[in-house]
Amino acid sequence: MNIKVTYKHLESTPALDEMTHRKSEKLKKYFDGKLNLSWSYTVEKQQHIAHCHLTGNHMDFFAEATTSSIYSSIDEVVLALEKQVRKNKEMLKNHHYKKVSQVA
Repeated sequence: MNIKVTYKHLESTPALDEMTHRKSEKLKKYFDGKLNLSWSYTVEKQQHIAHCHLTGNHMDFFAEATTSSIYSSIDEVVLALEKQVRKNKEMLKNHHYKKVSQVA
């Protein structure tokens, strides 16, 4: 797994790097093979923005979150990516997967 982290208007800290790697390991369990994660952290007008672009063999996922804390932004991004990955895996596993539409 390759992890690339970039910062804009924010300093890199060992705690932030450690959390990035720990949360990225959470995503690794869903995939076999090569996995590339590109994290980008930005601070704009007191808001912390975390972007993550996940690529690998025949997959491409992206998530973004904006909160008042960079750590909660990372948590939200990982949750969003996990949701996307689980949905994609379900569609691949069950090729008859269909969205259930609500009838009013």
